[in-house]
Amino acid sequence: MELDQLYESIQNLKSKGAVADTYGGTGDPGDPDGAVLTEFIEYINVWHAQNRPDWLEALYQVLAWQFETFHEGADGYYENFYGDSPREIQVKTVDFLEKNGYLELAAPYRQGMDSTVQGISEWMDEHLETVWRFCLDILEKHRSDWPEPEERNENG
Repeated sequence: MELDQLYESIQNLKSKGAVADTYGGTGDPGDPDGAVLTEFIEYINVWHAQNRPDWLEALYQVLAWQFETFHEGADGYYENFYGDSPREIQVKTVDFLEKNGYLELAAPYRQGMDSTVQGISEWMDEHLETVWRFCLDILEKHRSDWPEPEERNENG
């Protein structure tokens, strides 16, 4: 999917008042826009696999964190199961979240890094809208800041 199409899907969901996540979408399998956050993960992984600006890395990491928490459990994310979230990137992500006022998201993210993943799955279930609002905010603030696509990452 092209970037403009992804933004169109975001707008469609906003217009409907829907909340999407990276694992179950909007919960409506018939919603053509429901899986947009998962599509953003794929888009970023394919076209922006390296040298991401801080805002884009934070977006990617939060999306991956949510997806992996729902799919394998939060420990998979923090242990860098897929190889996309090494500790130094996690530190950079939580620093970005804290410095940019996303404190409701930063606290549980940091908890998984610093102490325990216990309770993160429950937090994620109860705070889908928090993650969704973060994604909307970042995507809207940086719509014109996307770097030029890299050569296609065939491993993405």
